[in-house]
Amino acid sequence: MEYPLDHEEAERLRRYCESRGNRVELVWMTPQEFLSKVPHPATPLVSALFDLRRKWFDKTSLGYIRKAVLSESKLPPLILDYTHMVGRWPSHEGRHRTYIALTHGIERVPVLVVKKGYPG
Repeated sequence: MEYPLDHEEAERLRRYCESRGNRVELVWMTPQEFLSKVPHPATPLVSALFDLRRKWFDKTSLGYIRKAVLSESKLPPLILDYTHMVGRWPSHEGRHRTYIALTHGIERVPVLVVKKGYPG
């Protein structure tokens, strides 16, 4: 099973971030790699990969994402935004989609990595 990427939404997000003077790259990584780069919801001292029990995820969101993945509906890419740090962690979007990827055997997820400045 593959992550059902919405390529148009990925491109729209990339253009938006670049219009704000940022460098943006769409990369594919394992769900574990993404979760190692974002904080655990209960404590910013460890990564989200530290404890993946379902209790740390919103059940409504998980249900919606699971249905989308199983029906192959298109989903936006995940985001790691290093231009907006929260402590030592980048702002992020996609922890729930990553959890579903893990539980459904999706080996790679698309991540927009946002950094300051234009490519040189």
